[in-house]
Amino acid sequence: MQSRVKNAGRYWRARGVLVSSVFAACLLAAAHAGAAGVDDSTASDASQSAGFSTVLEAWLGFPGLAQSSAPYTYLRATRTADKVEAKRQDLIRELDDLRWRLQGRGYGTFVQAVDQWKSKLATSGVFREPGDWSPAWLMAHPHRNPPISHVAAIGACDVPNWVEVWSGQGVIRTPWHTGMTLSQLTKNDVIDLDGISIVSVVAPTGEVQRLGQAAFNYSDSELLPGSRVVLPLPLGGEAFAWIRDTIAQLLAHAPAGENCKEMRFADMGASQ
Repeated sequence: MQSRVKNAGRYWRARGVLVSSVFAACLLAAAHAGAAGVDDSTASDASQSAGFSTVLEAWLGFPGLAQSSAPYTYLRATRTADKVEAKRQDLIRELDDLRWRLQGRGYGTFVQAVDQWKSKLATSGVFREPGDWSPAWLMAHPHRNPPISHVAAIGACDVPNWVEVWSGQGVIRTPWHTGMTLSQLTKNDVIDLDGISIVSVVAPTGEVQRLGQAAFNYSDSELLPGSRVVLPLPLGGEAFAWIRDTIAQLLAHAPAGENCKEMRFADMGASQ
């Protein structure tokens, strides 16, 4: 665990070189195969499924593929939205109940934080499948290349310049910098671990890790741009851990980036 965390920065830098090379290869293959491209202005139109049988084939026709970065590409499955929406509604009901109890006990700051959580959750309208669905990964794992019939859309986002923290202070975005770690966020007072034993960290790909304070003190964890860190309220009760984990699960289904563009597959009967 420690060696994997310590080598995270080197891994992603090396992977970035590999992904760029694979993207270039994909574009060359698309040119030779005559795959139809789509310009940026129509990337979100639900009209691009014709002629594609797998996700990798669809990526070959995706606009701006060479400028995409693997952790910020995503896939929306046809059955994901309903499942995630049901979980979001369960969480909203729990937060409504929690807000009432916090207000009754005079926790005004936490009431404001819960209101920010609810507002942020309500703005998320695109639900992806967590994981790496980039062309590079699919080329390396051809047996995991989904058929288009199971997919609602593929998309890519610009690399963000922030890390987002969900805590008793609300939802705060802090500027990302190279080598940023969880321990730095505590030292800079971006997160307060007083009364907190475990936090959930959502990577840009949607991978969720639950880390205790030992991870901060001994192995630490490097954060990529677009990472989300979720802390429970520093109060006793099992509900707070459930809320932390559920927020993290919902964020895992939200693309981590800016100015996202999609290629949708209208004839698959799924759109958002």
